[in-house]
Amino acid sequence: MDYQVGILGGGPGGYVCALRAAQLGLSVVLIEGERLGGTCLNRGCIPTKALVKSADLWRELGRVEEFGLFVGEKRVDYAAVVARKNQVVNSLVSGVEKLMKAANIRVIKGWGEFKEAGMISVTTDQGVEQLHVENVVLATGSVPVRVPIPGANLPGVGTSDEILEETDLPKRLVVIGGGVIGLEFASIYQSFGVKVSVVEMLSTLLPTIDEEIPKRLTPLLKRTGMEILAKTAVKQIRQEGENLVVQVEDAKGVREIPADRVLLSTGRRPNLHGIDVDKLGLETERGAIKVNAQMQTNLPNVYAIGDVVGGIMLAHVASSEGIIAVEHIGGRSVAMSYRAIPSAIFTHPEIAAVGYSEQELKASGKVYRVSKFPFSANGKALALGESIGLVKILADDEGVILGASIMGPQASTLIAELVVAVEKGLRAEDIARTIHAHPTLPETIMEAAHGIHGRPLHLA
Repeated sequence: MDYQVGILGGGPGGYVCALRAAQLGLSVVLIEGERLGGTCLNRGCIPTKALVKSADLWRELGRVEEFGLFVGEKRVDYAAVVARKNQVVNSLVSGVEKLMKAANIRVIKGWGEFKEAGMISVTTDQGVEQLHVENVVLATGSVPVRVPIPGANLPGVGTSDEILEETDLPKRLVVIGGGVIGLEFASIYQSFGVKVSVVEMLSTLLPTIDEEIPKRLTPLLKRTGMEILAKTAVKQIRQEGENLVVQVEDAKGVREIPADRVLLSTGRRPNLHGIDVDKLGLETERGAIKVNAQMQTNLPNVYAIGDVVGGIMLAHVASSEGIIAVEHIGGRSVAMSYRAIPSAIFTHPEIAAVGYSEQELKASGKVYRVSKFPFSANGKALALGESIGLVKILADDEGVILGASIMGPQASTLIAELVVAVEKGLRAEDIARTIHAHPTLPETIMEAAHGIHGRPLHLA
């Protein structure tokens, strides 16, 4: 059959691209080998957030007496926790399937191959089907990187894909990699009483965000009993009886960490499976597909979106890129902007950021101003019992907001106001003079904004 748009991959980039294509009146076919929603919905953002909620509730139960409440016996049934996670995922996958059906989008469950312009070959349970497509959108996502550590293929050693399927809690977990995925799992397991060690080769956790945040976060994690080993390399993993032993080395020498399970969390790489890059003549750079601001590749009528183009590997970025690509196919004058991309990290406390970090501004030589406001001076945060953390705003000399970071309660929600500020070039004064409801957490943003050209009101 012939289609105006053929999309390879049904993750948050691919299926959103398909929905927008349908809205524009284009005929569209979406090919997905597994389940709609991709990594984000099935093995990433959504299942981990379901686990985070259970971990948060368990942590809250441990301190209810602070709030004058007393409960009986408490226990964790981790199999039930995982069952709830699966229920949430299944419900959302079903929702995406219904959206596809309502939009009259043809979805083919099968493995697509793109080897020649204008043609996608799909292998399904019924056989092979050849699809003629006027425009191809490559949205094949990414896969976890498995670093070449001796012993990395032992039973009990796995990536986030495998650990999400575990229905029991280990006594000891070693997380290799102190990035977003590693720290989110470390926080979840630590909340449930697992002894967690995080091994990071670099000098800091979360190296891509404002350096002040990991400096504040690291001692908080250590206070929970989590072991943080920065500037530490993993030499090997070996089996000893029923246990694993992770051998690491830092400036002090070699040591061994016993573990029941090891999480490999050392990043992700673009997934080019099924795309014949060489035969097509598709340009790539460092294993990712090269695109312009309209998400076009070097080939006519071939677009690429999401993790497969490298860069910022976030679900909401993929969705935005998918919309840009198909709107350009539909004849609209559009361009992808990366000026204000929010990121959220669901550790405890939560972390969120947008725009420039302070180290980036320092390196650029730009003149900038900094203002901070702590949650400990916010009435709603104190009432919630969540007073650890701060809002940090960076602005130029005229007060235009360049970036912001938040560590504290509901940071992932609070960042939205500052994303709009960065995207629209608002000044700190615009935020400061906007009336914020009291008592609420967003008042911390208003207070930090006051501090760019003056002083926060509720800070001595």
